[in-house]
Amino acid sequence: MTPSRVGDYVKGRAQVRQQHVIERVSQGLRIPGEMLGLAPQPWEDDRPLDAPAPVGEPARAGAADHWEPVPWDTPSEQSMPFGDAVELSLQVNIEVDARGDVRLTYRQVVLNLTGRPLTRMVREMWFERTRGRLTITPTDACDRQIAIQRLYETTGLSKFACQISPPVPHGETTVIEYVCEGGMFVDATYWRQAIARPTRQFSLSVTQHGVTEFRGCGAIEQYPDGSESSVTQHTRWSLDEDRLHVTLSRQDLHANQYVTLRWDVVHDSA
Repeated sequence: MTPSRVGDYVKGRAQVRQQHVIERVSQGLRIPGEMLGLAPQPWEDDRPLDAPAPVGEPARAGAADHWEPVPWDTPSEQSMPFGDAVELSLQVNIEVDARGDVRLTYRQVVLNLTGRPLTRMVREMWFERTRGRLTITPTDACDRQIAIQRLYETTGLSKFACQISPPVPHGETTVIEYVCEGGMFVDATYWRQAIARPTRQFSLSVTQHGVTEFRGCGAIEQYPDGSESSVTQHTRWSLDEDRLHVTLSRQDLHANQYVTLRWDVVHDSA
């Protein structure tokens, strides 16, 4: 659930009427089913002796006398889709110089829920205009060794894998960050981001230099069924002399979604 939806429930602005929502609350917060008018939940008999007692339930015999609550911003595995690698955050930062040359930085915080060690992540990069071959380089911000394996390339397109060493065990996270250079923005200024896997927090940031006039921006979210909706209300922008900065932030995106940000400018090289 989003924090705003939880806030509506807590403050009484909305009521929980659907049973599946109540079951999610029971599972996510480990509240015994009988306290919410539900049958006993599957996890109630499987909890180890040293596990913290759920809300409102006495600790079992042999359980620890003290436990620390999980912070609000720390996701539990019960709230994540098992069997997939989940991106707790995906940050895409695009810097465009006055000539239109792009320096793009990807930063992913990945949680491995696949049930096996995570050894690589496949990505794809595409630019309408380029200055030769795209270069993709891991940064020092990675907490493991990252090697870029090129899988397929054409003009402006590179499909590649981030090889991870040592592998990420089940239930653990890793930081993957890399920089792509060689792309250009000339006529069209937009970025369409494919969401490859469940993504909890997504942010897209664009900084463009040499801007003489900013004419506006817009954002669209496209869903797996082909429908789409405007998310322009989630954009923010500022123009400082000749430097434009635009950001778009989204939450709880699903695999096979797309997020597109467009910005319309007149720049010095026009």
